[in-house]
Amino acid sequence: MWCRLLSRFKHWQQQRQSLLRAWSDWEYIVLDIETSGLDAKQDHIVSLGWVCIKQGVIDLDSARHLVLDTDEVGENVGIHMITDADIQQYGKKQESALRYLRHFLRGRILVVHHAPLEISFLKAAWQKHLLPSYGLTWLDTLMLEKAKANRAQQPIQEGGFRLNHCRERYSLPDYQGHDALTDALATAELLLAQIAYQGKNCRLYDLSLMAGGRSRLSPR
Repeated sequence: MWCRLLSRFKHWQQQRQSLLRAWSDWEYIVLDIETSGLDAKQDHIVSLGWVCIKQGVIDLDSARHLVLDTDEVGENVGIHMITDADIQQYGKKQESALRYLRHFLRGRILVVHHAPLEISFLKAAWQKHLLPSYGLTWLDTLMLEKAKANRAQQPIQEGGFRLNHCRERYSLPDYQGHDALTDALATAELLLAQIAYQGKNCRLYDLSLMAGGRSRLSPR
């Protein structure tokens, strides 16, 4: 029993010390998921887009956009602009796409805008395909913006934490397209702007306290 407790303590201590490193010492994968609706229990993933951040810089060579081989696009077609023809021509099997994503997740911090929604769809897809368990450390740019507003006692109107409105507060340009890859890139740019606002001594530990967490993707 004491050995297990000591082992857990050492593991916790190592994790805590690693979090104290500068944020740029870590690699990040910024992910956006386009879905057929907002309920992970009855809706499904239509496409995935992601890009990595390495040494504090967006790595455009890592950018990926995968349209999934799904039966129906859903009512959000007006948002993500993916059509049935796109699915027929470019659609990938969901299980293959998720395994490919898992490869990119290894050793990286997941970044999303509105973690509860994005992670709920990942969990549902993981369970559907009985993929091996995987532990995520994540950051949420929406939560980070809320933390900033709360500290500044700055009231934000309803809808003001949507991705485009968050970007406006940092004078970032508006992207016309809203496919998964474009939104992933937009989220990556937002994260870098948010970190710059925090100051040059920003650590992953600081970001995690404001807008981070851990989740487990598992087949059950």
